[in-house]
Amino acid sequence: MQTVFATGTRPRRRRGCFGCLLSLIILVVVVGALWFLVARPYLHNIAQTQLDQALTNATAQMPAAVTQLPPGIFLVQEQTLNNLITLNIAPSNPIQHAQAHITASNMQLDFQLYGYSCSITGIPQAVNGELIMTNVTVSGVIALIMTPDELTPLLNQHLADTLQKMHHHVLAVQLKSQELGLLLA
Repeated sequence: MQTVFATGTRPRRRRGCFGCLLSLIILVVVVGALWFLVARPYLHNIAQTQLDQALTNATAQMPAAVTQLPPGIFLVQEQTLNNLITLNIAPSNPIQHAQAHITASNMQLDFQLYGYSCSITGIPQAVNGELIMTNVTVSGVIALIMTPDELTPLLNQHLADTLQKMHHHVLAVQLKSQELGLLLA
């Protein structure tokens, strides 16, 4: 059998790859928009609330003896931080296996968020009597939810709350392996 076409008409061709590519591009745009407009703000709020609550609990759990410290050098051991963190993470918390590390160059908090490895790194410094975190970096799945610019003010607010509870100002910070030294005024 022979196919006959009217003059000036062509056989219909499938769009093939072009149609699939166009559909894929539209799908990527829609998913991206949903991420930035719905999912990320929702997950960001949850992460910020959880982190804020954990830091608030840690400040509240600070031993009363810390508020009676005389001015001078106060050493914070890595193991002390890890014990404080462990006490403030419930088994049902999405953040698990948190571990602080203090080196001569920075402080790092490694943890798992819903089973995914994450870390927050920063350098503590004394500025105008306040203890602040600088050069904050975020890695792992949490970097999709919170940026360093969003995390830094939260960390600094809780450090300020801790110093207020201690009734001291910080004149200098010294990092050593597994130890943070604070010169308190």
